Amino acid sequence: MAMRVGDEFDCYANFREKVEQIERNAKCVFVVSESKTVQSSNKAITDPEKRYKDAFKYRFVKLVCKHYGSLRTKGNTSSKSKSRPNQA
Repeated sequence: MAMRVGDEFDCYANFREKVEQIERNAKCVFVVSESKTVQSSNKAITDPEKRYKDAFKYRFVKLVCKHYGSLRTKGNTSSKSKSRPNQA
């Protein structure tokens, strides 16, 4: 059930299915933290034989738990007010 380093998938749909299975078992949601799409990567590759398959959505993707890291809030967090500081 777990994903291991080196696991390979035939297409993005198979990869996403595996991630959804892990999400259900672990009761958490994964979101994309960093990524590079196949489409943008292929723009820089001139040799057609070296291009990535269009069946993949990402050339590289880093998934993290939606609740990973510290809480990020908007606005000025140092004051008790929820308003933004004077911008002038």
